[in-house]
Amino acid sequence: MNKRTRPLSFMSLAVLAMAITACGGTPAVTATPAAQGETKLVTLRIGPGVTSAALTSTVTGAQVIAFDHTTGRAVLSVPVDTASKLSSANLSAQALGSLDAGVLGVEADGVMKVLADDPEADALGLTTWAGGLTTWAGGLTTWAGGALTWAGGVNFLNSSDLASAGAYWNKLGIPWAQKLIPELGTGVTVATIDTGIDLNHPLLQGRIDTANSWDFIGNDAVPQEENSGGKYGHGTAVAGVILQIAPNAKIQAYRALKPDGSGAMSNVIAAITKASTNGARVINLSLGSTTNSLALNTAVAAALAKGILVVNSSGNAGTEGVVYPGAALGTLQFPLTSGLISVGSVTLDLKKSSFSQYAKNLSMTAPGELILTTFPDARLVKASGTSFAAPAVSGALALALSTGATSASVAANVKATASANLDPTFNPELGAGTLNVGALADNYR
Repeated sequence: MNKRTRPLSFMSLAVLAMAITACGGTPAVTATPAAQGETKLVTLRIGPGVTSAALTSTVTGAQVIAFDHTTGRAVLSVPVDTASKLSSANLSAQALGSLDAGVLGVEADGVMKVLADDPEADALGLTTWAGGLTTWAGGLTTWAGGALTWAGGVNFLNSSDLASAGAYWNKLGIPWAQKLIPELGTGVTVATIDTGIDLNHPLLQGRIDTANSWDFIGNDAVPQEENSGGKYGHGTAVAGVILQIAPNAKIQAYRALKPDGSGAMSNVIAAITKASTNGARVINLSLGSTTNSLALNTAVAAALAKGILVVNSSGNAGTEGVVYPGAALGTLQFPLTSGLISVGSVTLDLKKSSFSQYAKNLSMTAPGELILTTFPDARLVKASGTSFAAPAVSGALALALSTGATSASVAANVKATASANLDPTFNPELGAGTLNVGALADNYR
């Protein structure tokens, strides 16, 4: 099937069509790991007396990209030559000197990416904000039977697009949830590990934690989206979905993927570590890998040990089996009840989206087709893919966490309150059901 674009019809400007859909003491990680292909990832067991500095001084050329005494694990990005000497069969004791540490695994610095294998998942319609809006004005200020108005009553959607957006919010129970939880995510930070974010978008102003965001591609503190690849705007669109549900949450943006939607595993791991250090309560990974990675699992496990919830899109190949790290759910490391949540996509009729991957260990689903959200250069987009189902769950978690609820409670209840899916073919592999933000809020107010 050919790729489809769906412009927002109220605009007089030309409509662009782009594909961005997809389905990322502890040291402060800021430096970008060495170029992919020149390094390997080494996962270590570390004793309580081992420090990050000791590892870098002992292992030639190493960068520590994950380090956690709670789990007793660390991950190093090391030059290929050094890695060959650190394999468990190659004198790891001598290589690590007298440190209370041991090599658990050595692997290539693989690729993580936003996964858009189905043409239907690549359909976007772009346009420009009307009326010069500069803020979310505390979220959606008027619902009026599902009608959307922003910034004190300025309505910028035509009746068709407004009805489409309202149907999505009403299906999720967002109006009721935001009425019950007026904190709207206040005090909760959600980290997006992605292609970056449009730091200048009018609807994102005041919502981005610029002090703690980071660009692992450019190795600087400005994770601005770059318009030079087919996934341009992916991270901005993800952030907009989160903020529609929890508009007072803060977004910590980590640019770990290039504009083509791909990035080194080491960048994603370093971003998870930095987000864990910088106070994120939720980490959104609208990306994935088809390969299991001990190093990635180590970083995710360290985040979970801190009470951070990690949300991962399931992938867009339309096939059975989800992408990693979510694919590791149901193992000893990540029980199905853990804070790692794998999210697939459904239609508003609660049927599996044709592109969504599915599995018996999938946690849950959320609507992921033609979701209205933010796009760079002060534009709106209708985006489809599991990449845009996952951040709806992240936003719901942030909303519930702002009530003071524990991470464990919210992780359990977001699944327990899900609406039953209505897909007789795929229901057994669509997890607990579809996100119901209103029912989740009922648990806390």
